[in-house]
Amino acid sequence: MTAILISVFSYFPKRMDGAADRIGERGYEQLRRAAETHRSDLVLRLGAEVGLRPAEMTAVRLADITEFEGHHLLAVRNGNEIVRETYLPDSVEHDMRKCANASGKADDEPLVSVSPRRLQMLVSEVADRAAETAPHLRGVSSRDLRWRFAASLLNDGVPPDVVCTLGGWDRLDRLDPLLDEPDRETIVAAVDESGERAAPSESRRALDWITTVSEALAAAATGEAIATAVCDHLTETAGFEFAWLAERTGDGLTLRTTTEISESAVERQIHEHIESVTAPLDVGEVRVVDDSAGPVALVPLVRENAVSGVIGVGSREELTDAERAVLSALGVQVGHAQVAAERKRLLLADTVTELEFHCADGRTFTAGVSGALQCTVELSGVVPVAGQSLLYYLMVEGASADAILSYADTDDGVTDARLLEEHSDGVLLEVVVTDTPALQLVESGGRVRSVTATDGVATIAVELPSEADIRPTVNAVTDAYPETSLAAKRETERPAETETGFRDRLTDTLSDRQETVLQAAYHSGYFEWPRGSTAEELAESLDVSSPTLHNHLRKAQQKVLTAFFDDRPTEPRQPTDN
Repeated sequence: MTAILISVFSYFPKRMDGAADRIGERGYEQLRRAAETHRSDLVLRLGAEVGLRPAEMTAVRLADITEFEGHHLLAVRNGNEIVRETYLPDSVEHDMRKCANASGKADDEPLVSVSPRRLQMLVSEVADRAAETAPHLRGVSSRDLRWRFAASLLNDGVPPDVVCTLGGWDRLDRLDPLLDEPDRETIVAAVDESGERAAPSESRRALDWITTVSEALAAAATGEAIATAVCDHLTETAGFEFAWLAERTGDGLTLRTTTEISESAVERQIHEHIESVTAPLDVGEVRVVDDSAGPVALVPLVRENAVSGVIGVGSREELTDAERAVLSALGVQVGHAQVAAERKRLLLADTVTELEFHCADGRTFTAGVSGALQCTVELSGVVPVAGQSLLYYLMVEGASADAILSYADTDDGVTDARLLEEHSDGVLLEVVVTDTPALQLVESGGRVRSVTATDGVATIAVELPSEADIRPTVNAVTDAYPETSLAAKRETERPAETETGFRDRLTDTLSDRQETVLQAAYHSGYFEWPRGSTAEELAESLDVSSPTLHNHLRKAQQKVLTAFFDDRPTEPRQPTDN
């Protein structure tokens, strides 16, 4: 039934507004037509049809191709080590052999004997040529090709766990940007196709739970309200005897809320079934214990892909498979809602706790690269990705782009890196990191304010809600990264900015023409999907050329996003050191 849960609630392809969407079938054909050599075309195919990273492409050899039941498989190498085996389309295998014959390569020689950085540049060059006739392809990277690979397989119905294996993603949540929650019809179809079809009344009942609990969770603003809402709806809507929610604290459980059962009764249940309650639950597992009051389902409360508590549900009779699947999904849904509520509270808090950490752990990319290359690293932006990685935007001074990207290729805590811009005084890179104290801090509800690194030491500044208990957060970071220490703690007031103040500040930065174009685009439906107006129609309405419209619109959007994502203007802070 766990398989049903994954299919029903988590892993459905969705339309992407980014690279996987713009590199559709037609876009991919345009890219391949822009490839001027067989090698360039092969590189595109290895990324978009085989799912290889640039570093993996440089190790591809004919000797790594095998046959299995009439199909070709490719052993993927990281240096001399085979890291996985992936599916190799027949046409790509044919092109590989053609490329080897043309270049005189032996079976045990790498087909593409250039650096990973050169392959990244090659893809960018092809994209720039394709953009001459298809502007939406400008900026396509080797990473975008891999997204196209994953999106194509998912759209063909390949299970997400198989896609992860083929593409070398270590967790299912890596594919989260390509996946969306299903609608009712998809849910019912998925359960029906599983071969464990529930009775029509059970399916309708399950859908009622999903709808009502989702609405309740969306309305709840705090973790306490979320816990109360889910327990109330499990008894009122789903018709269960009782419900309670407890969160893990240390080695035990702390009861947060109960419905239709007393706290003392819950404590008795936990005490009598302590081994079942405290034994680790897997994500998606529902454990049932036989209590004197009847069967009690223990549902894992899942936050950031880890079990953080238990929801106890009392039933008069044995749970059906459909009920187990829905309960398991609710545990994930509640965890997501709690994380979202905590992050929203942090964003809106007037008072926050600032923590500053010093990290000398070479496993972390910023500290490691600054020490290895004797450069200075500064964070210009960060985006959490699916709770298991951070998308860093880094300005690096004192090292070349090739040297930094080569270092990133060998860093186990980096899953991807690419050059965005080169300046006279440094380079701007996008780096996906999975091994950093900052990720621990984000998972604890923190907001990363800055990261700088020099001489092998990174300084990380983060904000947490003022009411948060910081000790578990600090302990989690220092336990995972022993060479990291808390350097400072401050309580800081965050002055509020009114809506009028934000509008005034934004208006001051926009030119009259930019504001006019932005308003016209908004009101004409240019930003909607499907679009109410095209860029050409909008340009004609404003009596400007299409390039002029795009220029004004791009600059206006940049200013709006800068005003939204950059720090708000504040009064001088009055920190209190503790």
